[in-house]
Amino acid sequence: MADKSEKRKDLEARAARQGLDYPHNIGDAKLEERVLAAEAAQGSGGQDAGGQAPPASTGPKGDEPVVEVTGPKQGRRRAGHRFGPEPILFHAGELTEDDLVALEADPLLTVVVRAADT
Repeated sequence: MADKSEKRKDLEARAARQGLDYPHNIGDAKLEERVLAAEAAQGSGGQDAGGQAPPASTGPKGDEPVVEVTGPKQGRRRAGHRFGPEPILFHAGELTEDDLVALEADPLLTVVVRAADT
């Protein structure tokens, strides 16, 4: 098993501080998205691995993360929802952690966690 990079160690430490659960095989990019979303939702003022602060919010729900899910043209059902080529947005609290893990694990779905104002 390869040693973890400094970036990965930092992401895992930040995830632990936020109390995030995540699959052991999650990629750095997806873990970073979750950490940033959790930090933004908590208003912790955390920084990403590059030392950048999370994006500033502008809307009334701007500090809450949004999960955007896009599916294939023929459609796909996962976590109790149907996804097609038009993105479906979920605000904080609309998906459970298990739902998010299931969506991210599905290779036919594109899942992006971002600030609500982007």
